[in-house]
Amino acid sequence: MNVKQVSLPPFLLAISLTAFAVPLHAGAQVKSQSDGQVQQLLIAQRNAPINSQVRLQEHIQHLSPDSPLRVLSVPARQRFIASLRFNEAGVTSLGYQDIVDELSYSEAYRLLSLFGAERTLGKLPELRIATSEDEQIRKFARPPMEDDHMGYACTGPATCSQSSQQICMTGC
Repeated sequence: MNVKQVSLPPFLLAISLTAFAVPLHAGAQVKSQSDGQVQQLLIAQRNAPINSQVRLQEHIQHLSPDSPLRVLSVPARQRFIASLRFNEAGVTSLGYQDIVDELSYSEAYRLLSLFGAERTLGKLPELRIATSEDEQIRKFARPPMEDDHMGYACTGPATCSQSSQQICMTGC
């Protein structure tokens, strides 16, 4: 698969990675996030380039050659798109197995950023590291909010139901 490398400027990468990071101090555990952090994440989801089924369909209809969706193989892209669920908060669940199987950290970051979901990188199993950018993103990927549930999908308002290889996200 030919993949076009697109690099984020280092300052933009640092800003966008830390914007959603939950700081952890040595030995500390995060029990719950503040209302401010929850609101920040919900704002990111609502204002993401793809924050609804309508916007997803528009993006697919006009799929540009540099769209992060193009880094997935056609079958993986179809499965990933079929896994996406939205509500008024934006994306509420997504499938991650094809991301893990096919993408590097930087590719996954750009893909998940389309949906305001780049914070979920911290919950995914290890991804491929092909560049120094991948290594940098891996280092700064933090565990997402405890309200993001691995192995669950959003099946209704405030309802996450067990579903392998899905993430039920804040705002469900």
